[in-house]
Amino acid sequence: MTGKLVGRLGRSKREKVFGEGRAIPLDRNAKARIWAYALARTAKLRRPGQHRGPLTRATLDVLRTLLWGFHNWSTGRCFPSYERIADSARVHRATVARAIAALEREGVLTWENRLVRQRVAIEGLFGPQWVMVPRRTSNAYSFYDYRRDAFGQPVDVPSSPKSQKSTKTISQENQKLAHEQTECGAIVTLDPDNPLEAALLRLGQAMR
Repeated sequence: MTGKLVGRLGRSKREKVFGEGRAIPLDRNAKARIWAYALARTAKLRRPGQHRGPLTRATLDVLRTLLWGFHNWSTGRCFPSYERIADSARVHRATVARAIAALEREGVLTWENRLVRQRVAIEGLFGPQWVMVPRRTSNAYSFYDYRRDAFGQPVDVPSSPKSQKSTKTISQENQKLAHEQTECGAIVTLDPDNPLEAALLRLGQAMR
């Protein structure tokens, strides 16, 4: 329920920014928490007959690619194009769009529209005139970590039951689900023998 609410709010109030967009650094522990939350979330919502729940294998491949392939852990920058994500995750472009929508709907990530200024010529009374117009480019992605707020700052988790009831947020739900996922393994190790994970390792090393 909370994940769906986050998704609706994200779509209805989509931010448009010039430049790199919101950039939140994430160390390996933060990325492991986000990954564990995604696994726990999809397992919790899995219906009879479903293999993985709302986050399919392709969706998790897209998340893995974003987290360990494109997100720069020290600067927080993460704004690859759909085409680059699709190429790295070895899925179709349409699959990337569906995966990102599902990840936002379940409270794993959000994104902003990045804009650039482009110089174009328009017809005027005295001939062509050059003006600067905004143009959309790739999206900037940021991830929900239950130990950080929307700006990457540490948050305090209320200890009293009364406080927890009155201030429950998506971050606290992330924390609960992440702890439920301990048996699935919180530390993610990429396998160099796996073609996709080997490509992610090479891409991550090139971006450092």
